[in-house]
Amino acid sequence: MQSTTLLLALTLPAAAALTLSAPAMRAPVRSSPARTAALTMAYNPQPSKARPRKDKIKGPAEKVKGPQSAAAQLQLVPEQTFWEGPPSITETIIPGLSLLTVVGVIPFGASLARQAWTRYKLTNKRMEVKSGFQGKDVVQITWREVTDIKWLRRYGGTAGDCVFTLRDGAKLEMRSLSEFDRNLKFIMDQVRRRLPLRPSTPPATTLSRLSGV
Repeated sequence: MQSTTLLLALTLPAAAALTLSAPAMRAPVRSSPARTAALTMAYNPQPSKARPRKDKIKGPAEKVKGPQSAAAQLQLVPEQTFWEGPPSITETIIPGLSLLTVVGVIPFGASLARQAWTRYKLTNKRMEVKSGFQGKDVVQITWREVTDIKWLRRYGGTAGDCVFTLRDGAKLEMRSLSEFDRNLKFIMDQVRRRLPLRPSTPPATTLSRLSGV
């Protein structure tokens, strides 16, 4: 019994010592540092020569308008009729006298038909001639197309004939034009305004007379 009691007394302090020293044997836990990813750099022995593209935003282009030409200015002017009417009634005088003969009926009837169906029209932009059956044949030309004018007075200037030569070589006739001096002056003014140099012009005495009309 004594030996058993002594053995327990010797063993108990050792166990207590082991129990007390257990916390002291624990080492502190250290957190491991976070691993960082390694940076790698690549070398390109043949670099590209392409340049970065820059997108340009274009706005609406502004149109710079220059001074208008003379032809454009004439187009802006509204068309105004200077004179319009049939051929002069004087063209029926000679055919009327020919009625004394049987043959004169045909030219007199033709002159009356011209009085009914033929119409001339002069404006500041063009000239118009209606002729044919019931005036269905209509010819219009602008003053810019005229290259030459030949004219002839009839019955002391009461009427007259005009022949216009166009750029394409065609010719247009106006026979027995009424108020000839006044209308001829207007025609000359319109043609000279567009073509200052004329291949043929009326005599100087005629031009001075027309300027006073």
